[in-house]
Parts: sequence; structure tokens; C-alpha cells
Amino acid sequence: MKVFKKILKIFFWIVGAAILLCAIVYFAYRPPTKIGWGINYSPDFAKYLGFDARKLYVQMLDDLNPKYVRLMAYWEDLEFNQGKYDLPSTDTKFILDESAKRGVKVILVLGHKQPRWPECHHPAWFEKLSVLDQQKAILNMLETAVNYFKDFSSVEMWQIENEPYFKYGPNCPVIASDLYKQEVALVKKLDNRPVIATDSGEKGLWLPLGYSGADVLGSTLYRQVFRDKTQSYLTYPLPAFTYRIKAGALRIFSRMNHVFGVELQAEPWFAGTVYSVPWEEQTKLMNPDIFYANIKYAAQTGMDRQYLWGAEWWYWAKSHGHGEMWAAAKEFFAIN
Repeated sequence: MKVFKKILKIFFWIVGAAILLCAIVYFAYRPPTKIGWGINYSPDFAKYLGFDARKLYVQMLDDLNPKYVRLMAYWEDLEFNQGKYDLPSTDTKFILDESAKRGVKVILVLGHKQPRWPECHHPAWFEKLSVLDQQKAILNMLETAVNYFKDFSSVEMWQIENEPYFKYGPNCPVIASDLYKQEVALVKKLDNRPVIATDSGEKGLWLPLGYSGADVLGSTLYRQVFRDKTQSYLTYPLPAFTYRIKAGALRIFSRMNHVFGVELQAEPWFAGTVYSVPWEEQTKLMNPDIFYANIKYAAQTGMDRQYLWGAEWWYWAKSHGHGEMWAAAKEFFAIN
């Protein structure tokens, strides 16, 4: 009986200490008084959906009027042939120019590991290189791209790699911390704008990126995903305050004081493609009701900004006679 009481006492002490620690880190992070809302944009995904990436981007800016955009600049589009760049003719350059005309602030994503399947994006010639030469090629690409795109006023921040310490995607390993620190240090040497490091909001640890040299942490925020292993859907049970707790831990134990929600789920995550999954299933997984529920949840996390994920899909749905999501997004951005 005495042993049982002693174990119970220790248990309550541990629980109490855990609650106290959570409270400390929770209040260590001060949420913003006003959240900034933006969209993600992938020119290559727009093309995959059958659109002219440049025309669609202008359409999005004119119709939705977002103040912030997170833009993917895939390596294979910047340096298709090794050592040969034609950056003035890229979609990236066009999009940054159009953003500047409208005062839109852009997070420019550069690196080998990038948002959108298959996560690792590189030219075909990259795979023939040795590991050491691959690392040199990554650093060379970053230096060339930053030196060119730093002259664009619409670039507000650099995101270097995507979820560098989180393994996801086929043949897409994590990036070694030493290499990632080199990448971040190189970009900060070339330009004084902030650097964002991203991690999974649901599975990532966050704190290791606090020591990468980056200035801001970017978190994904997915509510329902399809799990390939079990062939089933999973709704993450995380309360919104868990993100603020992780943000507080970052603030206490590292130099990062700001956390952005860089991928707020606003498109369905399903097995298959938009061309193979019936619209009835797609709209069950994402519709205006879920859209606003996710926005409400995101607002409760305390993150400084939220970038909605799925703008290309909204327009694809609209072009196929399903304009509900586009209308919902347009209504939302009109008042935010």
C-alpha cells in the first residue's frame, strides 16, 4: 500500500510538472492581434491542372486579392540544364513582377526539397552526381537564385527547403543538419531578408530548426489526411493550443520569436488525383463548411500568419462547374 501511494504521488508530481511546463511555454508565445492571411501558389501544379500558370496567377490576384503569397520556385524550372540559367524568362520572375505591381508580399521557396508531390524537386542531371557534388549543386543553385531574385521588391522572405528534417515523399530523404545550416548561412550572407525554416505541424519537433540559423518557423496545418499504409482517412486530434505550446518552446529555447502557418489545408487530401477521384468524394473532404472550420481552428493556434493551401484546386473546381470553394475564398479575402 505504501509503495502504491508513493508511485501515485510521483505520478501526480510528474503530471503537475508537465502541466506547469505546458502553461509556461503556452504563455511564452504571444499571438498576434491581427492574423495575416495569404495563399500558396505552385506554377507547376497549375500547369498539371491544365492552366497557364502566369494567367492563373494574375486571375488569383485580381479575384481573391491576397496580401501574402508563398511561391514555389522549383529547381528544375530554374536550372534545367546544369550550369545554365535563364531566370529572366521563368514563371518565378513574372510572378514576382506581378506581385510587386499589386503590393503583394512573397515568401519565395528555394531548395531541393519543396512543397507539392514528389517533395524533392530537381533536374534529371542531379541524380547522376555524387553525394558531394549534389550538395555543391544545391548550394550553387541557391547562390545563383538568391543573387538574382533579391532585386525583386515583392520578395519579403526566403524559405529554404521544405520540412528539411521531416522525411516525406519517394526518394526524398531528410537534409543533413550540417548541410541545411550551410544553406541558411549562405542565403543570410547574400541577403538580409528573413529566412523561414518549415516543419510538419502535426508530426514535427520544431525545436531542432530553432538552431538552424533561420529566423521564422513555418508550420503545416492539416486536419484530415489519407494514410497510404492503412488506406484510410485520419483526422488529427490535436487541440489548437498545442501549436502555441510548441511555439512557446521555440521562443524560450531558441532565437525564433515568430511562427507562420505556411500550409493551412483548404483542399482535399485523397488517394489518387483530381482526375481519378469523383467530385462527390472531393467535395466531401473539402467544401466551404470545412474551409471555414479550418480557418477558425487556425486562428486559435496563435500563429502570426496563415497561408491557405489549395488555391489552384479551387480554380480547377470552378472551371469544372463547381465554384463554391472559389466563392468562399473570395468572400473570405474580401474581409481579411
